[in-house]
Amino acid sequence: MYAALLFAALCFFKTTYACIYKYGTSLDSLAAPNGGTPWDHGLHGDDWIGVDATGKPWACMSGIRQSPINLPNANILDNRGSRIPRKFRTQWSYPTIYSNGSNVEVINTGHTIQVEWLSPYAADVEIVVPARQDRNTQITAVLSMNENDQATTVQATPLQFHFHTVSEHLIGGEYHPLELHIVHRVTDLPACTAGCFSVTGVLFELTQSEDNPFLEAIWAAMPMREGAINYLPPDAQIRLEELLPPPSSREYVTYEGSLTTPPCSEGLLWHVMLKPQKISMAQWTKYKTAVGFKECSLKNATATATPSAKSGSRQPRHHHSRHLAAAAPGNPDDYTCNVVAYGTNFRTPQRLFGRAVKLAS
Repeated sequence: MYAALLFAALCFFKTTYACIYKYGTSLDSLAAPNGGTPWDHGLHGDDWIGVDATGKPWACMSGIRQSPINLPNANILDNRGSRIPRKFRTQWSYPTIYSNGSNVEVINTGHTIQVEWLSPYAADVEIVVPARQDRNTQITAVLSMNENDQATTVQATPLQFHFHTVSEHLIGGEYHPLELHIVHRVTDLPACTAGCFSVTGVLFELTQSEDNPFLEAIWAAMPMREGAINYLPPDAQIRLEELLPPPSSREYVTYEGSLTTPPCSEGLLWHVMLKPQKISMAQWTKYKTAVGFKECSLKNATATATPSAKSGSRQPRHHHSRHLAAAAPGNPDDYTCNVVAYGTNFRTPQRLFGRAVKLAS
């Protein structure tokens, strides 16, 4: 039904039919369906009512600790006394990620550009928690700790990072052109044996000059087709530490929130860096194209809807790549799709509902 409504709303006829597809729904998408309700960023999350693959309802429209939010300016939080004590600050240390040609993936998921690593990554991210814990101690406990509380730390293991345009978090009501999210899992708390999550957000501002060199390897391998995965070429590097502000400038705002995409699960500890990094106009344009709107048409009017037989092919040629399993029904290689408008993949800010928002500076 979803696909039919989209088709009816956005299709028009030429010699052969063509359609304008929102990001994540293109007919040439190689992304495998993962069950649950289909979704996209067309209404920026305001229509996210659905269920996951197990039938569990999403929390997107019913939750009261949703992300992103409009973050107050640092001086406002400072004047309110809404601060994290210095000794309770989260600490980040990300070594360089080295590619051997098959261990670092740059993925066009159909909803974002995401980077994952297939080999061990010895990052050191330490989050403060109470020294005394029980099964109800959450990863967000630092938000309610007092200066004199006894503390220890837990390790947060980075799993992947991805991007949104425009930024999902606002600072004092202002958007930025891009936001990086580094997703971490914590398992060494009694309440987190199945995994709790923390996300670090980094904002980017436009520069009229050179490209950001620390984005270059990712941008060079960025797949433009939904569902495609490119491996970073051998000897390429991602200096993830350099995508954060320098340690001396890591002022951040922290709060309890959620995933910013379905199922919008709550209970995450968010850190959003206040000092933006740089991105060039050319780099921003390429990202907007990768998440763009596409016009799709059949290559051949007699093409049949058959499962893809090309899922092991490489594309584009200049990168080692593989495909996610082809989406059913139909053969995505039967269609020609071209980007006809720049896209976005952000969720609108959510209500705060009295949550604590604190500054670490």
